[in-house]
Amino acid sequence: MRPPRDPAEFLAALAELPLLCETPREWAVLAAANLPVFLADHAVCEQQAALSALNLVAHYPDDAELVERMTALAAEEILHLRRVTGILHRRGLQSSRRRGNPYVQALRARVQKDREQVLKVDRLIVGALIEARSCERFTRLLEIIVDDDREVAALLADLGPAEKRHWELFHRLAAREVDPAWFNPHWQGWLGFERDLCLRGGVQATVHG
Repeated sequence: MRPPRDPAEFLAALAELPLLCETPREWAVLAAANLPVFLADHAVCEQQAALSALNLVAHYPDDAELVERMTALAAEEILHLRRVTGILHRRGLQSSRRRGNPYVQALRARVQKDREQVLKVDRLIVGALIEARSCERFTRLLEIIVDDDREVAALLADLGPAEKRHWELFHRLAAREVDPAWFNPHWQGWLGFERDLCLRGGVQATVHG
């Protein structure tokens, strides 16, 4: 995909996201100045995304639609992983070792585990939020580096729309089996939690830093 040049294209992509707060520009500036750190962490995130999708398949093998969609998503995340590690290797860099991700850990800690149907919904909502925030971060970083690093800019130009498709998929799967009158405020509560989590966090050159 051609990296966008018109600022309106960036704004249009961001306007379609459900997130309640914006990543500060200082994060994108920091990540752009530390692309080896960002890319190494990104490789770990892609690996974890594939594993998380397969974990949902393991939890819900009787949900045919979920199994089909999550196995396809896992395969796509592996392709993204290969693409990111390819860039790292061409630059003489290595991906990071598997690490704790405070952002993801905080989201998962909020999942309600006492009711199975809510647990399933919450697991899918966590996926939607991670993908939506990743889409936002990739778009903001692309806006900074679009003229400075063509290889990474081309990567982000492809991954931003992919993350948009992913968050929408997770959201749809989460909402399809429950009453909208319950789901919509439940989703809004999660969005508020994610906003507060981001506002409390620091600024690092990692994907969710």
